[in-house]
Amino acid sequence: MEPAKLQLLRHAMQAYTWRLKALAANIANLDTPGYRRVSVSFEEALQQARHQIPGLRKPEEVEPRMRMENTPPVLEDELMELADTQMRTQLTTRACVSTST
Repeated sequence: MEPAKLQLLRHAMQAYTWRLKALAANIANLDTPGYRRVSVSFEEALQQARHQIPGLRKPEEVEPRMRMENTPPVLEDELMELADTQMRTQLTTRACVSTST
């Protein structure tokens, strides 16, 4: 596997690991007064890197970012995000396995 692809997959797995931890914290603190939702961004920055002028920023250089939102978590939104993150994790894992063989 090319080092650039490996680095991109590594950053994706890091983003999904952080996101799962953030979602667990958000769900655990649903009833905590003053708690603000934690989120992890990755895909948006990756899309921007892929569609910008070549040479400015390579997709494999995109790293996940954790941020604090100004809103409290909502159970339904967190569960939808959890399902989405689980699917993305499975796809990334399969990509790692298929490219290493």
